[in-house]
Amino acid sequence: MISRLTRNQSKFFAVILLLLALALLVTVIALPVWSMNRHYDDQISSMTNQLETYRRVAMHGDQYQSEYQRLVKSQRNDRRYLQSATESLATAELQRKVKQLIAGKQGDILSTQVLQTTEEEGFSRVVIRVRMKSTLEDMLSIFHSLESQKPYLFISDLTIRSRQVARRRLPSTKELNKALRLLDIDFQLSGYMRGEKS
Repeated sequence: MISRLTRNQSKFFAVILLLLALALLVTVIALPVWSMNRHYDDQISSMTNQLETYRRVAMHGDQYQSEYQRLVKSQRNDRRYLQSATESLATAELQRKVKQLIAGKQGDILSTQVLQTTEEEGFSRVVIRVRMKSTLEDMLSIFHSLESQKPYLFISDLTIRSRQVARRRLPSTKELNKALRLLDIDFQLSGYMRGEKS
């Protein structure tokens, strides 16, 4: 078929083939290079914007650092939370506070038990179970003191029972009145400590 073409047709066909080869060469080589170049231009633009942001932040670095230190200090001095850094120290702190308060208000602690610590919205909730005996008046004073001081403490699962008096021998009237006034009290006391990220 090519042998039947005239000289002008052969030249035209050769020019067409050359243009097709050039188009193929441009498609295979130049287009990926152009695409890659555009990609790198976008990356350079993005990095330039990031660098500009970092420069602006660095200009105010001392101000941000001092503000950060102020926030850290205020968090350390925040008396609303238990001040201990670990769960075991926080439960010991909670037990110490409740023992001091109950002893100062004429109550007797029978036992304290550490319950499982739970995470709540970035804070660790430390819980102990307290069993004590006290009169109603002293119990109200103890509970008021526990829930109205700092760190914030919360009483839950409260059970109050009257004490059993042994019937084998009747105590004196004064001892009987005192025994009848005492209540067995069982409750959970919880406080919050800051989470690890704070």
